Amino acid sequence: MIRPSPDVDTQKPTRRRPIVQLSEVDVKLLGHTVLHDINWALLPGEHWAVTGANGSGKTSFLRLVAGQLWPNAGRGTRRYDFGGELQVDAVQALGRITLVGHELQDRYTQLKWNFLALEVVLSGIFRTDVPRRDPQPGELERAARILNELGLTHLAQRPFLELSRGEQRRVLIARGLGFEPEVLILDEPAAGLDSRSRQRLKETIDSISAHTTVMCSYHDASDLPRSINRMLRLEDGRVVESRAVASGSVPSAGPESTVASTSAVARNIRAEPGLDVIIQIEQGDVWLDERQVLAGIDWRLVRGEHWLVRGPNGSGKSTFLRMLHGQLRPALGGSIQFPGIENPDNVWDLRKQVAWVSPELQAGYWYPSTARQCIYSGFDSSIGQTRRMTAAETALVDELLEQFRLADLAGRNIRTLSYGQFRRVLIARAVVHKPRVLLLDEPWEGLDHENRNLVNRELEQIIARGTQLVSASHLSDTPAPFNRLLELMDGRIVGSSVLHAQELNSHERRRTQA
Repeated sequence: MIRPSPDVDTQKPTRRRPIVQLSEVDVKLLGHTVLHDINWALLPGEHWAVTGANGSGKTSFLRLVAGQLWPNAGRGTRRYDFGGELQVDAVQALGRITLVGHELQDRYTQLKWNFLALEVVLSGIFRTDVPRRDPQPGELERAARILNELGLTHLAQRPFLELSRGEQRRVLIARGLGFEPEVLILDEPAAGLDSRSRQRLKETIDSISAHTTVMCSYHDASDLPRSINRMLRLEDGRVVESRAVASGSVPSAGPESTVASTSAVARNIRAEPGLDVIIQIEQGDVWLDERQVLAGIDWRLVRGEHWLVRGPNGSGKSTFLRMLHGQLRPALGGSIQFPGIENPDNVWDLRKQVAWVSPELQAGYWYPSTARQCIYSGFDSSIGQTRRMTAAETALVDELLEQFRLADLAGRNIRTLSYGQFRRVLIARAVVHKPRVLLLDEPWEGLDHENRNLVNRELEQIIARGTQLVSASHLSDTPAPFNRLLELMDGRIVGSSVLHAQELNSHERRRTQA
């Protein structure tokens, strides 16, 4: 069980006033109103789930509660009560409320903060952005205890930026616990986590809620911990539902079903002469610093194949895609060849023919662009629009905006978009050249069910235009048109199979019918 450190008094007096009170609050981001007329209160003993579709305002709402966003001047009030005088500024809130989400995780990527996982947790104990001093023995013991409670001891000495997206998220939650906050806010905490990690996270949140007020945002109510007793639903930046829920009454998710079993619905893929090979890897070993991430990879992409790469957090999925993109090369003794790519030694030609979308790209796309300008930048593989577009290029972008249901967001600054909306923009950006191969790293992360289905429909259109897909995901309810399954474990291929469409989609049909 997660417990506060021994010197913290957990017997807090019962308070009847709200910890946070929002009254008629509006919030603007870069001139765009993202929250409207918010009336809400957080009382001691409440644990809230904040739900809603992509673009509903969940992240902005949580940032408002945490004191990271300000209400519009001249309308509405936000008040905090931490046991003393009522506060209308956020100075105390920033010390008493801890928020963990995509923006914090992306900041580590943007600033290249590659500290050891243990040091990241220590920065929470120090209440600093980065570890600025040597820890005392008691602080080291506490950081190690938090990592152990979250099942992360094996990551303690690993550099943060070399962890998988799901592993990073769990380490940042451990860092948040280091603050010993009065309120812990987790924005989409299950994003990027495999089924085992999701279950452990729910148990961890239930343990934390025994002594800390917890707020979590989710797309899917099946991910909610049993301790949640209040639910808030947002639409278009407005509260449309706010109610109590019986503790433990929210349906829990069962174990994730397997997209395809190599024994039940697959046959071995065997080499056949005369195949149109696009990419081929032989004895691919990949090392990051002194740690081997991929070992003995023998694999190839043939015309007509669309691969789903599966495996738990830390299995090497993202590293595999980075090798296909040319960012990483196999160690001496192994090779990667691009026989189906024209002039692959020229990095710009390679980028046009092998496109890549990932959480790391999203984190690193810092240039202040509109959604339209971001898609334009795909023509030059740049960050931000660098030139005037031709009429043909503009027509294609207009078409993509419509296809991905982004036309209404075309003029919005990408920093005002939700995480899921921005992900759709980046996928549209990736296909402006109609690439030979599209690499998608966790493309459904941050998307609600409606937008997952939208992306899957567009992937079918992308395939129809002649692009091969290679997508890494831990999710099972992704009925996209894959016909091959690659399974990774501890950096090695443990399964390589042909998928049958009816088996791939069976889980999604059962979920929809239910």
